[in-house]
Amino acid sequence: MRIVLAWLLCLLNGVAIAETPEDFAFGMPLETRGAEALFQVELPQAVYEGVLRADLGDLRVFNASGEAVPHAFLPQPATSREKQQPLRLTFFALRGDAVVGVDALEVRIDRSSGRAVLTMNGRPPLRTATLLGYLIDATAIEQPLQALALELPRSVDNVVTRVRVDASDDLARWSTLVADAPVLRLEAGGQRLEQLLVEFPPRQAKFFRLSWPSAAPALQLAGLAGEPGETVVEAPRQWKQVAGSAVQEHSGEYVFDLGGRFPVDRLRLVLPQANSVASVEVLARTRASDPWRRITANTVYRLGVAGQEVVNPDLPIAPVSDRYWLLRVDPRGGGLGAGAPALAAGWLPQRLVFAARGALPFQLAYGSSTAAPAVYPIATLVPGYRAEDDSKARPFPIGHASTGSARTLAGERATRTPIDWKRWTLWGSLLLGVGLLGWMALRLSRQMFRAQPEQSRAGQGDR
Repeated sequence: MRIVLAWLLCLLNGVAIAETPEDFAFGMPLETRGAEALFQVELPQAVYEGVLRADLGDLRVFNASGEAVPHAFLPQPATSREKQQPLRLTFFALRGDAVVGVDALEVRIDRSSGRAVLTMNGRPPLRTATLLGYLIDATAIEQPLQALALELPRSVDNVVTRVRVDASDDLARWSTLVADAPVLRLEAGGQRLEQLLVEFPPRQAKFFRLSWPSAAPALQLAGLAGEPGETVVEAPRQWKQVAGSAVQEHSGEYVFDLGGRFPVDRLRLVLPQANSVASVEVLARTRASDPWRRITANTVYRLGVAGQEVVNPDLPIAPVSDRYWLLRVDPRGGGLGAGAPALAAGWLPQRLVFAARGALPFQLAYGSSTAAPAVYPIATLVPGYRAEDDSKARPFPIGHASTGSARTLAGERATRTPIDWKRWTLWGSLLLGVGLLGWMALRLSRQMFRAQPEQSRAGQGDR
């Protein structure tokens, strides 16, 4: 009995077996350059088509000796901010009576002659009048500005003043963006101190006005540029487009098979006919036997306007790694007409970081029905990693690796669900244990039954 219990305990504990590349369906070589300790690589489309787990838990990196090396996933921001180059701006001197100031000027720009003509109070500005400020023409700028970069003549030194910046779209109504910004240029001992950048909240306007207090000396400008605000840029996505198939049992429904577990966060529907508008619902599921889950609902269109085709923007969704998708069209709009739509799925390719331990070359292996997640947290693998500041998130140098062509390792054998020998052996052992206990109980009962007549005869002999 003790032997049986010991056997069961060993089966319950199990024995860890080291994984090899041959335990995975597919693989691809990783080409590294340099002698960095860590490398990062962007996962190609083939990886998502070969993995079985949405969390990429069936993915490993092996060295030339077949040893798995530590890996982690580097977070990929969906958007980034880009700083634009300064833009040169045209400006006009505003002259008038210093007593009434720049606010009393009625300004108009006439472009009918093909060039800008500035008039103030219905008359061209007099060069002998006091310089009160500058009118800045930003009609050609199609993005918000957040600062004006002033350029002073080289011969002008020892400037200390304060300026005001106003914005307007019609030259009649002005709003103040900054009322008291310092501007200075000082020289002492061969050193120059400058503050020529006037910053304000980002604003898109046709015109800006730069002025200063009437008691302050006029500010001479040699040039002027506008600094655009930071633009939000979406990270580039990978896309895969598949054709839809009509569901025969349900009119207005189309199914799509992406053929992989992509972390989709953008959808693009390609309608089969021009001048189509439809209200649709999009659903998804992991396996063909699972029930459908609603992902999003929206209006899609494909319209011809002035010789060009206008389509609805891409549909943003929460990341979904389902393989099968369903488009359900509201029948009240008459459906989509002849043909079937196509579905394009977009995703942010994940970046994998791995430790370059062991001999080259390294290999990325993926696709296994038995592999469990072995990924490290990025902060564990990369020393000093800080997620809150991407510009300083990687103080430890990380090299770049590239992937080669995918090749078959174990193939379909690694993706099939194996027979759970441990489970069946455990059940067999339990049944064997129950049978052994039953046999021991039966044997004990027989011994007790035989012992009772002997005790009875012994009692009669005593009498």
